[in-house]
Amino acid sequence: MKHSWTIAALLPVLLAACATSKGFEQPGFAFGCPIGESKVGSMDDLVKLKTTMEGKRTTIMATEMRCSKTGDLIKIDANLNNDSSTVKRIAYKFRWIDREGMRAADEETWKPVMLYENSNLVINTVSPSNKAVDFRLVLRSQE
Repeated sequence: MKHSWTIAALLPVLLAACATSKGFEQPGFAFGCPIGESKVGSMDDLVKLKTTMEGKRTTIMATEMRCSKTGDLIKIDANLNNDSSTVKRIAYKFRWIDREGMRAADEETWKPVMLYENSNLVINTVSPSNKAVDFRLVLRSQE
């Protein structure tokens, strides 16, 4: 009986500690993705930090991004969204960055995709080597 009172007394303290922390997230990471010293408070913040546009602008936008480690490599899943009523053609590539902020690998080729009206597409990749510690998703319209 004494143990149940101890557990009941500690339960609110443990729950409060869990509610104030970001769970299992390591410092310098958000949703598993490396963010360095940047402030990321939401998925929208992460997507804005990790996505860039080049060339012709596109209306296709990344809406979610999640990362995990596979050994020394970074695995990325990104959700692209087409909320228009027409089919859109875009191209994407990942730019890999090393610890010094320089490119960690040769420039990738553009990967063309077609997103149907009001649809989502999950793209995924794995870093080319363990030298890549960060990345940017680069989008460009093909229309």
